[in-house]
Amino acid sequence: MAQIRVLVCDDEPDARFLLRSRLVSLGYDVLEASDGDECVKIAASDPVDIIILDVSMPRVDGFSACSELRRNPRTRHIPIVFLTALRTSRDDRLKGLRLGADEYLVKDVDPEELAARLEAVLRRTVGAVETNPLTHLPGNAVVTEEIESRIRKREPFAVAWADLDNFSAFNDRYGFARGDKLIVETAAILRESLKLFGKEEDFIGHLGGDDFVVVSTVERSATIAEHAVKLGRERLPLLYDLDDRSRGYVRTLDRNGKQLQYPITNISVAIVQSRGQRFQNILQVADAANEMKRRAKMNPGSGVVIDRRVH
Repeated sequence: MAQIRVLVCDDEPDARFLLRSRLVSLGYDVLEASDGDECVKIAASDPVDIIILDVSMPRVDGFSACSELRRNPRTRHIPIVFLTALRTSRDDRLKGLRLGADEYLVKDVDPEELAARLEAVLRRTVGAVETNPLTHLPGNAVVTEEIESRIRKREPFAVAWADLDNFSAFNDRYGFARGDKLIVETAAILRESLKLFGKEEDFIGHLGGDDFVVVSTVERSATIAEHAVKLGRERLPLLYDLDDRSRGYVRTLDRNGKQLQYPITNISVAIVQSRGQRFQNILQVADAANEMKRRAKMNPGSGVVIDRRVH
């Protein structure tokens, strides 16, 4: 089971240190932010499972940061726990809850209560929202809702459906543990590409296995995908043993004991776009993407294929 990652945001270094120490002792992996603006940026670029956010901070306070996090498709699914002074007005608590906070904690909470409160929030939210435990990206249900919400709005959008060529052969050769490392590296590559070339309203999710989606515009999707393919060609071969990497392929056996050769894996992306009435649900989007993937297999090494049909 992947370690749960907590982002602690507080402008007071001593308060952050104390909370970090308590969380680490409870088995959490902890990231830190010193103000609301930094918190929003870290959460959008680095996968976290829960955010503990101080209400009172200079520049961007906790309420403003919470509002930004809930507007961003990349972060709106992350549970938020507000950290407050001992005396918090009812109006402030209501304001935070209406903005999307999931819980309130006082700064001097004891470790046992802290653990119980965080576990309760995670049970209520992470399981319901569904994030992939390996990559910490939004999972199948969130991806479905994101795409279908775009369909309902009837606004133009594009879905980049990414997976790995010859992933099964990699697993057969090296085992599932190293296969998981390949998945994590692929998620990091896609996340980095989205950070460089995407915008706040763009979305990335992990359907499971080696299937990922990025929801954006056609133009940005193509740039994100091309950069991801380029990074994949540079980084993914490093997960192979040197002799396989030098040959450019791995050898595996089929069910009949016949030796087969599979090239080094890389990221392939099929991009489909929607304007108007083209898609009615995510299944139609997936069918269109699969059709483009089949076409791509006829032209190995293409990396990115784009379906420019809109109707």
